Amino acid sequence: MSDLPDLITTPFRWLGALRHARVFHPDGLLCGGRASVSADHPLPFRSGPVTVRLSKGIGTPGGLPDIVGVAIRSPAATGANPSGTNPESAANGENTASGAWDLLLAGPAPLSGRLPVPLPATHWAPTAVSSLTPYRYDGELYWIRARIIEPTGPSGLDVEDLAACLRTKRPVVIILEAGFRRFVPLARIEVDHVLTGLDIDFDPILHRPEGVEFAPSWLGDLRRRAYRDSRKGRHSVVS
Repeated sequence: MSDLPDLITTPFRWLGALRHARVFHPDGLLCGGRASVSADHPLPFRSGPVTVRLSKGIGTPGGLPDIVGVAIRSPAATGANPSGTNPESAANGENTASGAWDLLLAGPAPLSGRLPVPLPATHWAPTAVSSLTPYRYDGELYWIRARIIEPTGPSGLDVEDLAACLRTKRPVVIILEAGFRRFVPLARIEVDHVLTGLDIDFDPILHRPEGVEFAPSWLGDLRRRAYRDSRKGRHSVVS
């Protein structure tokens, strides 16, 4: 049984090596902005500068429909492990950022069932995206979802149109929420500029605050292996 996860996740390494790119969400826009957290929010997420990548899940050309991806890297939360090491990741011999939190959301993904299933979208906003698995923190389960509410002007799902909006001072506004049966506001994020010449490996396994875990634990382990193999593939040379 221990070989089964490798059989599932090894293809991520092959695909990443063949493409020298992300297996999913290859076409995206890296941006900068700021998060303002809501009062009494339940998770270790704080106000401050954020890095956001808005992307198309499959990579369809131009403005054709696709799954919307939102990757968010928030700053280290107050009280984060000063060593920057998530205990679970450290046990697996992996290094982590200094308490930063990478959130990977996709959608539209309605939470009407037990698991959200991302569907193709025809526009950037308004669109709702969600974490594909819940988190466990302080004994409670939380789904994390986000609503992209601006900009509503551009038609189609074109990355270049989105970049043009940012360059003309039309920010992308994202409302982040957390909950299980009842959702509460977590933060308002305003993305206002494009980051050029950078490439960031967003990884929700390596980069998460101490005490935040995926639920169930076996699914978190499977995701860890998939991201590990995808990273190895992207940076390897295909013979």
